[in-house]
Amino acid sequence: METAPQVVRFGPFEVNLLTGELRKRGLRIALQEQPRRILSALVEAAGEIVTREDLCRRLWPNGTFVDFEHSLNAAVRRLRVTLGDDADIPRFIETIPRRGYRFLPLHMSASTLAATTRGRYRLAVLPFSFFASESDLADAAASMFVAGLVDEAITQLARVCSGSLAVIARTSVLRLSGKEQSAADVGRALGASYLLQGSVRREAARVRITAQLIESQEETHIWAATYDRTLTNALTVQTEVAEAIAEAVVRALGQEKTEYRMVVGS
Repeated sequence: METAPQVVRFGPFEVNLLTGELRKRGLRIALQEQPRRILSALVEAAGEIVTREDLCRRLWPNGTFVDFEHSLNAAVRRLRVTLGDDADIPRFIETIPRRGYRFLPLHMSASTLAATTRGRYRLAVLPFSFFASESDLADAAASMFVAGLVDEAITQLARVCSGSLAVIARTSVLRLSGKEQSAADVGRALGASYLLQGSVRREAARVRITAQLIESQEETHIWAATYDRTLTNALTVQTEVAEAIAEAVVRALGQEKTEYRMVVGS
């Protein structure tokens, strides 16, 4: 059984769960005792709700008299200030009204997340865009090629990705189709840490396929690539490009290749 790591990395920070030491880009940051205990409790249960009652018991043992509600609120505020977090638009600590708090694992490394929690990173595969000449726009074969490429990418991702990465269901992704939203909005709506999107451009027998892996909340590209192919055999092109995309995603997210079942949206 894999044990939780002593040092947990999230965004530009890392915290040692044994010593409570917090660092930002390698530089140590002063953190008071109560915010330190809260951070350790939330990180240890990343992705799960830690109730206010549990935090109070952890901060103030039986027999200690304090104004729990006020003191806990103040300690969480101090922690958020240290992390540069915002209660209204949280990056790290989400408030669950009348219940407690949850540490958001979106910014934790894949290996850290897998070892620290039972949760998994979530990847949403978005529909690929198709750009072509006017005659091609009405070409059913062209649309089928794009759909087939995405389906093949799904298959290859399912084949090579490890258990710390889950891909969101097709029906969930399709609910957002046709809506103009930012990467952060899509990520929040789907609970997705990462988005995989792409496009296909065709000119005569040539196609140019692009793919991008995006960290949703930061709205930044983790990886991107372009593939130029000749359409002598559509199935071969779909398979070759999809394999290359899946392998690149694995490397970009630091995943170990394995056989793993996924339910994927396209």
